[in-house]
Amino acid sequence: MMKRFTTRKVAIYGSMLFGFFMLESPMILMANKIEPMVMGIPFFLVWNLMWWGFLTAVFLYAYLTNWGSAKAPSTGGKR
Repeated sequence: MMKRFTTRKVAIYGSMLFGFFMLESPMILMANKIEPMVMGIPFFLVWNLMWWGFLTAVFLYAYLTNWGSAKAPSTGGKR
């Protein structure tokens, strides 16, 4: 029997949802501050760049592991 959601898929989906939540939810109001400055950059900009970097890393990992493609049982997962 083929598992529909593997542990890797659940981790990728969870990471994506967490990253989008941190960027787009009212959590961003906590970071809507100029101080503290991080390397001369306002904290709000650092917050956004950090979460976009996190999401980029998650999407890169998802792409490299072929998380969205279904494995064909007859070909053993090869295309």
